[in-house]
Amino acid sequence: MRPRLESIALTIDGRTISGIRQRDQAIDDPPRMLCLHGWLDNANSFVPMMPFLPAFDLVAIDLPGHGYSDALPQGYAMHELYYQVTRVMEALGWPDCHLLGHSLGGSIAPMLAVASPESVQSLIMIESSGPLSEPAEELPARMAKALHNRQRTERFESRLFASKEAAVEARLKAARMANSSARLIIDRQLSRSEDGYRWRFDPRWRFASPQYLTESQVEAILAAISCRTLTVVADDGFLANRSETASRLACLKEHHSIRLPGHHHLHMDTPEPVAAAINQFLGAMPDLGS
Repeated sequence: MRPRLESIALTIDGRTISGIRQRDQAIDDPPRMLCLHGWLDNANSFVPMMPFLPAFDLVAIDLPGHGYSDALPQGYAMHELYYQVTRVMEALGWPDCHLLGHSLGGSIAPMLAVASPESVQSLIMIESSGPLSEPAEELPARMAKALHNRQRTERFESRLFASKEAAVEARLKAARMANSSARLIIDRQLSRSEDGYRWRFDPRWRFASPQYLTESQVEAILAAISCRTLTVVADDGFLANRSETASRLACLKEHHSIRLPGHHHLHMDTPEPVAAAINQFLGAMPDLGS
């Protein structure tokens, strides 16, 4: 019998962080894994992989301002996000765990691994090689754009969808992924009203970030990671053709990388080989779905 999925809701500083948990009650003290999703995704991003990761006490959260998690009044700076992850671990009673991040989640996770190395047993990044960067001379324009966004918030409010199908179509226009994967995401990302559906995520997530790190700062973060690290790169994803990917991965000390067929959401579209790579990396019993 496969472990069952359960909904969880954690109260942190008076606000709710929601998520999905999978654990086999027959396993004593299973290894702990915390999963962080990508930008404008949610905990459902990891549901397709969960049947193939049965050995873990696995928790996938909705990051603040996504899915069923409350928004943060202080916004979503990276240092705030990895602090929130530590509070999630504290609420779960976890002193440490394996940390898995996809895309945005794979930008938050390495920063926590550096800021609190005792909290992270191992690091797994799917379609991520750390935070976004840009040259220092681009900062003034970025600051102006971020301020402009905050002054005109109405531009970022959710459009109205007549049906869930219309929301799925919008999602598929914005990201290359299987129809079934898009449906999973929007099922946890829509709120219903009398006149239709709207996105549940905090519209501030669509604002321009006021500041990016420089590439040398990102490389310094990656070089400071002390735990074992696995990166999963999709053949047709975001990382494969980025000029900085190879130099970033070369910064990681105890590192293994695997390249698999697929797009940016390969962990949803083709979850079994991604999960198999994770199981092999961590020495867990793989479930091949037979």
